[in-house]
Amino acid sequence: MWQAYLYPAAFVLLVLLPAPWLGAYLHRVFEGRVSWLAPLERLTLACCGTDGREQDWKSYGLSLIAFNGAGAGLLFLILMAQGLLPLNPQALPGLDWPLALNTAVSFMTNTNWQAYSGEASLSYFSQMVGLTTQNFVSAGTGATVAIALFRGLSRQQTHHLGNFWRDLVRFCLYVLLPMALIMALLLVWQGVPQSLSAYLPFHGVEGQEQLMPLGPAASQIAIKQLGSNGGGFFGVNSAHPFENPTALSNWLEMVALLTLPAALVCTLGRYVKDAGHSRAILAAMTLLLVLGLCLSISQELKADPNLAQLSGQAGNWEGKESRFGPVLSSIWEVATTAASNGSVNAMHDSFTPLGGMVGMINMLLGEVVFGGVGAGIYGMMLFVLLTVFLCGLMVGRTPTYLGKRLGITEMKWVVASMLVMPVGVLVIGGLTLLLPGSQAVIGHEGPHGLSRLLYAYASATGNNGSAFAGFGAADSWQCIAIALAMLLGRFGYIIPVLAIAGQLAKAPTQDRGDGDFPVRGPLFITLLIITVLLMGGLSFLPVLALGPVAEHLLLGVQP
Repeated sequence: MWQAYLYPAAFVLLVLLPAPWLGAYLHRVFEGRVSWLAPLERLTLACCGTDGREQDWKSYGLSLIAFNGAGAGLLFLILMAQGLLPLNPQALPGLDWPLALNTAVSFMTNTNWQAYSGEASLSYFSQMVGLTTQNFVSAGTGATVAIALFRGLSRQQTHHLGNFWRDLVRFCLYVLLPMALIMALLLVWQGVPQSLSAYLPFHGVEGQEQLMPLGPAASQIAIKQLGSNGGGFFGVNSAHPFENPTALSNWLEMVALLTLPAALVCTLGRYVKDAGHSRAILAAMTLLLVLGLCLSISQELKADPNLAQLSGQAGNWEGKESRFGPVLSSIWEVATTAASNGSVNAMHDSFTPLGGMVGMINMLLGEVVFGGVGAGIYGMMLFVLLTVFLCGLMVGRTPTYLGKRLGITEMKWVVASMLVMPVGVLVIGGLTLLLPGSQAVIGHEGPHGLSRLLYAYASATGNNGSAFAGFGAADSWQCIAIALAMLLGRFGYIIPVLAIAGQLAKAPTQDRGDGDFPVRGPLFITLLIITVLLMGGLSFLPVLALGPVAEHLLLGVQP
């Protein structure tokens, strides 16, 4: 099928082409060279109670944690009390506290894990004031951490990494708001609802009375894609015709998944004044993305061996929207798990075992294949530091990165961050298997049940938000356990990254010598990819073998 070659190639090009220009614009925004909303910026900063003075990494981190904690607390109260709040034409009641807690933590951490169906559970007020607001500021939080790390690399002998409040406000005002406005208008043009009307009654084709859900969907869908959030306004997310009505809307939303993450890699090159290095990181991410696309598409285009007696099979169509088919569904699956987005236009539970495993691997690697807004590049930078450190030791030289010596303190923080995914997935997720009633939560026996559990906790710890259908996410213990995994996955990376940024900012910059490990070119790209795959593969290879790999080997085997 020609689509199997043309569509993924077009997707990769559409993601990469605007990255250099947008990356340069982001650099200008964070360095205060964009000021067309300066009065609004000053007013917002005044409301935050900050004078804009630069902070060290501890003050920067405390501001970030305090802001996100307050946002999660406010969202929790909104969800609990939504039955008493306005803009609730369907008179929906408040959520139970475990589900409200899970949802508040989910949207605060940029995970957007949903253990509920949006149109059946949340009012317009909760969707607009609660969730959409967090979509903006959680994406902004990730971007500010990345910029703090970039400043730590580019500055020397200073404690200052910028001001969290100023960085957050600038990113929201000059980047997310205008892009989301344009995106929302395009989606409305394509048929996505943007309304405050009550649900409309209508009669189905068989005469039964039904309700047509409406709401301010376009505005939330725009920022959910641009900000690597992913929470669907409707229960089936971007497979719903009101969230994703046309072929054009599908491409707009799909490309938006990776637009800002790719641009932030180019922003790194602007800060460290080494465009070749940022291009090398971008090339490593792109190669990993293409590898995932090839494996997923090739698996989904294969005929199901359990249906071998049927003729004319054109791939695995189970769980796929007929408007998109296996190829576009596979591209979306790889993109949404490469980013920490989690939106879906097909049911990942119905993918082939190896096709679904691609999404798992993307998340288990820490979602560094472009990743979320900010989170992807600072996650990949941890692997870059590890790669440079190991290569420096192998040649018997003190490891240096961009003129900064990598000492024991920095590497302790890097190693600590590498434990986040194993603890979140294997430890917290593994507890589910030890509890009574675990079979009811997983909903499936054998390897596929393990795959559901693995996917759920990889999604939570990786701050992704997608899931295999059938997993009992609304179970009270799962609401709490997954909330813990989401918090670990968010702040288990942010705190080490800020600490490393603070250490690097204090260090002097040395002149680079011929003996320093080169951080550009094919050798660096190859070693970086190997490091990423080894760290993820060594941690999760056994459980992948018991889950999706075992399920693949059992395909076509009669019980």
